[in-house]
Amino acid sequence: MRHRTRTTLAAAAVGAAGLGLLSTTAAAAAPATTPVTSPRATAATWHDSGASWNDPNDKGGISVYEKTSKSSTGEDVMAQFIANGEHLTIWDHHDNDRKAIVKLWVGTSGPAVFYARGDDTETRFNLSYDEGQTVKIQVCTSTSPNAQCSSGTHRGRS
Repeated sequence: MRHRTRTTLAAAAVGAAGLGLLSTTAAAAAPATTPVTSPRATAATWHDSGASWNDPNDKGGISVYEKTSKSSTGEDVMAQFIANGEHLTIWDHHDNDRKAIVKLWVGTSGPAVFYARGDDTETRFNLSYDEGQTVKIQVCTSTSPNAQCSSGTHRGRS
């Protein structure tokens, strides 16, 4: 008896599949796909700025800043390296519940990573490096893989 019931159910399933009844059910149960926003589309709302300048208080020193801003909200993160005294400051004005970071390359070393204290903060670091070394900074909204970062193209000198 048990064997006949299995055979009958199997035959019914094969027949239903032949008529396309099972494929309709399977298609209805498939999850809908969600469009994925590309990183480039997200990045389009952010823009970078930066500059470097001869530090009048440090002969041969060049100070530098990098900033990335979200125009639609006025949010930004910015980092500045002042050659005189080797001071690094991070301004975190991006409300994302994460700490902004700065990557700092000095000479052939780096990057050293410095963290802001969190949203709407200004964080200062007093550093010490040998004079005359090339300095490069990059500021990012966080350590997340989706973080927005400045270009890191502006150079300074300790």
